[in-house]
Amino acid sequence: MNNSISRSKWLATTAILAAMASVLYFWEMPVPLMPTFIQFDFSLLPCLIGSVALGPLSGITIALFKDLIHLIFKGFGATGGIGDMADFFVCLCMILPFSLIYKKIPNYKGLILGLAVGSVVSGFFAGLVLNALIVYPLYDKFLLPMTAIIGMYQQIRPSSNGLWEVLAIFNMPYTFLKCAIISVMAVIIAKPLQGVLVKFSKSPRKSDSSNIEKDIDDNSENLKNNTEDTQNASQDNISETKISDTDTSKNN
Repeated sequence: MNNSISRSKWLATTAILAAMASVLYFWEMPVPLMPTFIQFDFSLLPCLIGSVALGPLSGITIALFKDLIHLIFKGFGATGGIGDMADFFVCLCMILPFSLIYKKIPNYKGLILGLAVGSVVSGFFAGLVLNALIVYPLYDKFLLPMTAIIGMYQQIRPSSNGLWEVLAIFNMPYTFLKCAIISVMAVIIAKPLQGVLVKFSKSPRKSDSSNIEKDIDDNSENLKNNTEDTQNASQDNISETKISDTDTSKNN
């Protein structure tokens, strides 16, 4: 948790972003050249914004709650809740590497680098490895036999053969592109929105007040020194004028 933000305001901000993510998660769209049970949504975006503004714990919490809310309101649906678990894997694999890099490089360069690395990691691990080892075996056990699942992919690409092959050809690039598209949106809005989210949550820090007071004291001291220099210069000019007038009178 960000130490400069109180627990109550951290929870409130995270809850707001989780609600936004839940609404976006319900706005699902079919994906061309993919099986019908795979849909595109923008619910990852509030998770990334929360990670930027409040830290990785906020982003993971947002992802978890929006998947739980989606599961509660839509029920187990066509994917039996396994699709929500797969979505959480995508968010988790995106948030963790992104947050680690952004913590080390907390600037615009770190934001872009973290999002790029997170997209690659999520595409490989969530799109390929975790799907092959966890998600699709659960589909096979509780919903559809693996042959039927692979048959959905073969309707799009008849030469596809085997789970790892179809995941490498379809799911891995799709997951990467999904994360990359949302990353572009995050780069555009995350930094300005971060200031809005954090501004009302931060309490003034003592060090900041001390620095402000020090700056005021320094400015006052500089102003005082400048005033004294001006007065000394004026007195010197007056003295030189008097001497010049005295010399002129003697010559006359």
